[in-house]
Amino acid sequence: MDLKERQLLTHRASDELGKFSMWIRLYIKDPLDGERSEKMVLDLMNGITKECFARGADMIGHIKSFLTAEGGSTISVSLIDMDIPPTVQNRFDGTKMMRGELIVHVIVHGMWDPQVRETSLEFTKGFMAEHGIDYEVINDFYEKEKRIKD
Repeated sequence: MDLKERQLLTHRASDELGKFSMWIRLYIKDPLDGERSEKMVLDLMNGITKECFARGADMIGHIKSFLTAEGGSTISVSLIDMDIPPTVQNRFDGTKMMRGELIVHVIVHGMWDPQVRETSLEFTKGFMAEHGIDYEVINDFYEKEKRIKD
């Protein structure tokens, strides 16, 4: 094992946080108003979080999302503990969303990045199918390598 690999293992051993981010484009057949859009985001975030706990996470670092509808309306949500209601800023202005873009960041303790990625993408796929929402992943990101100075 070379020095860089040792540093990476040391960092992960002390960090123990799994991180993942996805940017998805939504195509909604039954337009969602602000209240239903907020519920959709909250249900998705809560589901991803609960699934992470079921697969080994033992604490939330931070789960957050940002939804932008085609008309510019936005919803942002921040979750730090399942026992504390999330912070929600719903800036929908009465419009209904048929298309939107959603960014979700997931940071949990007790799982590695690839596991958080797999869990998030798998849950999202089932959630969207269950809710009749077509989507495409624009980008997803997890660190394959921690930023360690040479």
